[in-house]
Amino acid sequence: MSSCLLLGSVPAYAADSTVESNQAVDPNLVISTKEELTIPNNVTVYSVTALNNASITYDHNSGIDWDKGNRQVWGNIQAQQGNLQLDSYTRARFEHTWVQGGSVYGDSGRVWSTKQGRSYARSDWENYNSLNSGVAKTYYGI
Repeated sequence: MSSCLLLGSVPAYAADSTVESNQAVDPNLVISTKEELTIPNNVTVYSVTALNNASITYDHNSGIDWDKGNRQVWGNIQAQQGNLQLDSYTRARFEHTWVQGGSVYGDSGRVWSTKQGRSYARSDWENYNSLNSGVAKTYYGI
């Protein structure tokens, strides 16, 4: 008798939005948010090409992997300005949005690309519980 472990990857995409406390959380929904480039006044950026938010494109993917009742949110990104690939970051985590001030868990932290490549981030695994599990979110930017 043999057993087989089935790992499924169910990509899910959503526009920027938040979940209200009276809404059920869709366990397959990933909310992805692009964080705008902001350079503090006290930081000088030296670049061959001046970075301009309007000219930067993002190839972002996200989804949720399931293993039995456990899930993990993932995201990856490649940022580009014209033909120039840029270092960028991805972050994957779960959030309880109904808790005052929010509550974050399973956070990958910002995972940066190297050598202008694609960055990949995965949250910790969680045992999904429809009453206690949070919203799967990814963040990305440069």
